[in-house]
Amino acid sequence: MPSDSAAVRWAGPGLAVAIPLATGFAWLGLSFTLAQQSGGVAAGLPFGLPLGAGVLLVILAAALGRQWAVASLLVFVVFGLNLSLRTREYGDTGLDWQNGMKLTTWVLIPAICVCNWRQIVHHLQERTVALAVLYGLIALASSLWSLTPAYTAGNAVGLLAYLLLACLAVSVLGVAATLRIFTITLVLFVALALVSAFLLPEMAWLPPSAEETAYRLRGLSGHPNVLGEQAALLVTFAVLSRRQKIIGPWLLAASLVIGFAALVATDSRTTTLATIAAWAIIAFREKRLFTPFAIGGVIGGLMVLALLATGQFPDIRALLGPLARSGSSAEIMTLTGRTDLWAVGADLIAQKPLLGWGFNGTEALIVGSVGRAFAGDPVNMHNMYMQTVLCMGILGSLPAFAFLAILVGRMVSRPDATRDQIVLLIMIIGLTEVSIFATPGLLTLAFFFALARETGSSAAAEPVVPNSTEVSRT
Repeated sequence: MPSDSAAVRWAGPGLAVAIPLATGFAWLGLSFTLAQQSGGVAAGLPFGLPLGAGVLLVILAAALGRQWAVASLLVFVVFGLNLSLRTREYGDTGLDWQNGMKLTTWVLIPAICVCNWRQIVHHLQERTVALAVLYGLIALASSLWSLTPAYTAGNAVGLLAYLLLACLAVSVLGVAATLRIFTITLVLFVALALVSAFLLPEMAWLPPSAEETAYRLRGLSGHPNVLGEQAALLVTFAVLSRRQKIIGPWLLAASLVIGFAALVATDSRTTTLATIAAWAIIAFREKRLFTPFAIGGVIGGLMVLALLATGQFPDIRALLGPLARSGSSAEIMTLTGRTDLWAVGADLIAQKPLLGWGFNGTEALIVGSVGRAFAGDPVNMHNMYMQTVLCMGILGSLPAFAFLAILVGRMVSRPDATRDQIVLLIMIIGLTEVSIFATPGLLTLAFFFALARETGSSAAAEPVVPNSTEVSRT
């Protein structure tokens, strides 16, 4: 039995309440969509009323700071809001049942947090949290000049909502319970994705494009890259939870098998490398092996640069073909078309360099700019650093670059394995994906959890006590 605390035990009730609610609402929303097409919406009302009553109970209890309700809200966000049971066209920012469920939740979370302001106000004393709030407020203000004002405002509200939820969870539940809830919920979510590969193959697998040959698993997450990020977080949270003895070895083993199986099935190469790299860097640092490996890496890099400068570096394009989904080395050399996309992004940034085009309001702009011949996925910049400059401009992105710089500095001056592994994972993924600077998702919530635990609360800061039976409230 792993070491436990009273707060950690609230993970169980949260899972028991929120996962049925999340699944029920996702099913109900999809049913309503189909029923609207056939004119039978009224038939779903008897199912919607009990679910609505359950959600209302959770909202009221969370507003009163009840631990089981805050845990339920966290699980609902992690599990329910990451279910994607519909596809949409590029550039479509309209409101449907799924976006509506997200937006409603994003609006309710700040209201719940206002009722618990005494629990979370101390988090603003942490510089990274304060800078994240400033970034979110600028994102909200950017709706005034965004190409899609309502969509930008909604995403900015979601950004702030996830920051507040992370602070609320850490304050009310404690770090250990929050970490445990993340891990257990993600085990169930990613396992469901693997099951869907057999039960719902037409929905769960993304067919190959004209140039590719392999199917990629997307499960119930909408896209393989998104499922890959969720699987990466599962592996990361499981490792962190076991390091703190919050979960047992069997759950760690199950998490690693499920997580890496999903990463392989999604063919998320960069995300898999980011997961292993972040884990390895922290492990090497803990064993005081990081410095020798870093020195070796620098020496190796200098040797490669010297070979390139003298024209002696061998032509490796023939070796890259087998690594590409299409079999062409050009796919690897262009990072699946990302370099072409970044060139378009640079031109767009030059047009509005100071305040950008509006937070996450550039999808239609990018799609229109790359042209119909572009074979990749042009919904965003596929680089979180370029994405924030495109959307928020240089001035609007300053708070983001500031809190990232602070976190990188703390990796050296104040090492913390939990914070640093999460931040490293997200920053490495951000080299080829938009990560935390686009539509708020699981990576956003995980990143803000890393910030919130910098201050925590008295209960969150306490060490985990083995076999504790004391029931306490933060």
